Amino acid sequence: MQQTPLRHLALSVDEPEPGLYHWMILESEDALKTWFVVEASDDAYDTFSEAWEDGASTLRGMGDGQYGPRAEAAEDESADPVLETGPGVDD
Repeated sequence: MQQTPLRHLALSVDEPEPGLYHWMILESEDALKTWFVVEASDDAYDTFSEAWEDGASTLRGMGDGQYGPRAEAAEDESADPVLETGPGVDD
């Protein structure tokens, strides 16, 4: 079974105010040069550990437990186009 590549994901915890911790899951799509936030906690946590554990749980849920979070399969550019409207489609 051929699989798509693993996503380049990282978990980070930030403390924007003393004693308030937020987790963020970051992703890079350009050889790890630039990172952007793909998921983040809505609420603050009282400890770094609580934020880390909840972020790690979210990260684990983003992929298959055996193979990890994978990139979406690329669209087959050689495939016939899919008609959304037109003769035979709207009938």
